[in-house]
Amino acid sequence: MVLTTVFFGINLSMRVILPEMKELIAGKKKRALKKAASYFEPADIAEIWSELTFDEQLVLFNVLDTRFATDIFEFLKDDQMLELLSNISTARKKDIINEMSPDDRTDLFAILPEQETEKLIPLLEEEEQSRARELLAYKSNTAGGLMTTDFITVPEDVTIGQVLRILREKAREIDFIQYIYVVDKVSRLKGTILLKDLLTTSPKRKANKVMDTTFTSVVLDMDQENVAHVFEKYDEPSVPVLDKLGRIKGVITVDDVLDVITEEASEDIYRFGAAGVTDEYLSANPFLVARKRVIWLIILALAGFISGSVLEHYSFLLSNIITLSFFIPILMNTSGSAGTQAATVVVRGLATGEINLADIWRVIRKEFLIGVLMGIIAGVITALRAILLQGDIMLGYTVAIAMIIAIIIATSLGGILPILFKKLGVDPALMSGPLIATILDTTTLLIYFNVTMLLLWNI
Repeated sequence: MVLTTVFFGINLSMRVILPEMKELIAGKKKRALKKAASYFEPADIAEIWSELTFDEQLVLFNVLDTRFATDIFEFLKDDQMLELLSNISTARKKDIINEMSPDDRTDLFAILPEQETEKLIPLLEEEEQSRARELLAYKSNTAGGLMTTDFITVPEDVTIGQVLRILREKAREIDFIQYIYVVDKVSRLKGTILLKDLLTTSPKRKANKVMDTTFTSVVLDMDQENVAHVFEKYDEPSVPVLDKLGRIKGVITVDDVLDVITEEASEDIYRFGAAGVTDEYLSANPFLVARKRVIWLIILALAGFISGSVLEHYSFLLSNIITLSFFIPILMNTSGSAGTQAATVVVRGLATGEINLADIWRVIRKEFLIGVLMGIIAGVITALRAILLQGDIMLGYTVAIAMIIAIIIATSLGGILPILFKKLGVDPALMSGPLIATILDTTTLLIYFNVTMLLLWNI
């Protein structure tokens, strides 16, 4: 029985038994330790891995059988895997990497120095060595880099009874089986058989009479983000990966796509916030994070100089109408927030595939209308403040007009700029919140002072 009581995302039972496991490790009670660990899922043990000392980790890892230890190993963070791998025996390394699924093993090899990978590949069984080298040849952010070579193919002229025999022979070696893939003599994919259909069909029927020929597939060099969109659109548990000749080279399962979605979403959030983190926050090097962040700060500071120049250029207005300065922070904050809101929605739409480059005019129209509605509401509120507190109707009218125009331009720019970035081949997430807010600061000041010149200066 596996215990899975969860409390605020933490396996509560695992937390309760952690002190006992530490005690078992300290007492070198290996049999009891192995039994205690068997009550939990590998993911749960990986979750509390960092709460064990490294010596405790080694004892626990080495006492477990290869299959269970490998399952835990695949759930560990990159730095934890590397540390563990460099401190276990060669024999244990051999067992672990041979037991790993091909896609997870490829991910491991991708984060290792090339010379380390070349030392590990000879430890694999001969067939697995060629698989490993083939998978390493693909870029990590493509379908080829995501796929596993653990799948079952059958010739199109065999019977369902023969397919069932093949399935029984190979099923133990494969973690995830949803489809059987039917191929011709040169491995071109002709169709798929759902496991449920396989079990409910007469054993005498031919595979090519049962297979579904309308399967969903992806190509080897498809970007991982587009692969995720395929899974989202067709709601498939697994998708075959084909080469240019239509031959099946691997399969991508939904668990790998979930990792991609998390990775892509995190990357977009970090870029949009100009946060300077591209890895896990706690394990990120502070100097590298600071270096990435300071680049953005310098860019934003230089852009801020332009805003300062605008203020300096129109200082004669501020010196003559002091109350104008009271509304600068309100205008800049409101338009900056409106632009960031629009950009956030459009960046997400581009990431999910909801918005395409051809939708630019629809986005402009929509954000323009949204800007008008929000601008009127914010403009009225700001005008009332000017009239009630400053007692100046024309100032209220001026601020309201400036607010409406600023918000319309802010939402329109927030919608357009990410699409233009995408069209230029640049990640739309680089149109970060701080960047668009800084652009809009200058734009808002220009709008405000020019509206003032038009409506107030000549009075």
